[in-house]
Amino acid sequence: MSVTIPGALADHLTAERPFDLDTRAALDDARRGRGRTLVLEPRSMTALHVISRRAEQLLADSYATDAQKRAARKWIAAAGHAPQIITVRFASTEEAYDASQCAAEIRNGDVLVVEDEQAVAFMHDAWPVAVTTAHGEFHGDGTAPTVEAARGASARAAADAAYAIGAPLASAELQQDAEQAVAEAAADDAPEATPTVEEVEASYAAQLVTEADATAGTWRGAWIGEHSVAALPALFDLDTEQGALFDDRAAVEEAPPAAVEAAPEPFVAPEVTRASVDAYLAREYPALYAPEQPRPLELEPAFMWAVTHRVVIRGEWVGLIMCGLGRREADDRAGALLYTGSKAVEVVLCEHGPNAHRDARLAARCEGCGYAIPRGEQWHDACRPRPRLTPLERARRAAARDAGYARALDASDAVTAAGGEPPF
Repeated sequence: MSVTIPGALADHLTAERPFDLDTRAALDDARRGRGRTLVLEPRSMTALHVISRRAEQLLADSYATDAQKRAARKWIAAAGHAPQIITVRFASTEEAYDASQCAAEIRNGDVLVVEDEQAVAFMHDAWPVAVTTAHGEFHGDGTAPTVEAARGASARAAADAAYAIGAPLASAELQQDAEQAVAEAAADDAPEATPTVEEVEASYAAQLVTEADATAGTWRGAWIGEHSVAALPALFDLDTEQGALFDDRAAVEEAPPAAVEAAPEPFVAPEVTRASVDAYLAREYPALYAPEQPRPLELEPAFMWAVTHRVVIRGEWVGLIMCGLGRREADDRAGALLYTGSKAVEVVLCEHGPNAHRDARLAARCEGCGYAIPRGEQWHDACRPRPRLTPLERARRAAARDAGYARALDASDAVTAAGGEPPF
């Protein structure tokens, strides 16, 4: 199942790559989509949670651009916010420690897993506290809050992660809790025991004897045995069918053969395939993984601006209006009209409403000035940023400039040698 990352957010992730292994692998396997977007196929939910954390950080960053914030809002609207605690994998404890101190996607309570070093830690404020005997660069030697001083959901999640990779836990209490949780999960997944044929036959015989003892010597059995209604029309023989429920004949009747159930098949774990993972993701995250359905383009209401002014036409002052403009474009038009001599120039809201001027709202906008440009283009020629010269280009231009100076000096010397007359 593929996921599309908006362009500005994709550029941010490419420039400042995350530290964890899952997100790096997903970004390495990603391909370019339309425009600057990235299309990736995540192998786990960790990559999506890390990208959501990065989008939340961009929304809170006052230095982030408007394009980055729009891309972050679009991603969160589709994928949702990251959970309170996430488990991230790293290549080494040193890299995990550095990420815990400077990476925006690592927060208090997250679990850090380094499988190669058999080390697992959880974030307690600014301290990555190890819960395993092997701690590497993590705090586990008494220089940070101990596991017992910071028990909670994060410590339990770290213990589960350590038990999953087979790393021994430093705390005996955490080790016992993890083993108990695994034993309970195995007991819940175990199939129910099926009774044997002998047990079924013994249970049926005991039931018949109990019924016979309960009805023996009662008035029901005596009354049904003394009053026979064989001469009257009936649907069935009361003496042999209904009366058998209350006398001793039920005890001597042969028990019907018990149904032999087939032995249960051994439990086989379902095979994890790409199709099963896609079905799970589509079921758990419908807004992100649901197939796109064709639907008409819907635009959010947006305020458009207009410029009103008065000009002289055929000797009379006439009021004119230009509407369907963006705010910056309207301000520039108003300044130009004032410079050309128009009177009563004002920038007002367009009277046609926020849902009007569909073509103007759909038009492509220049990245520099914000004016409408033809589709498929991104910059006006005058607004396009100039490419920065490489050191080699600067050296070539300096050499050409020096060569021009040398030729001018040689020509001046030749004129001086000719007595002030040009040599041509």
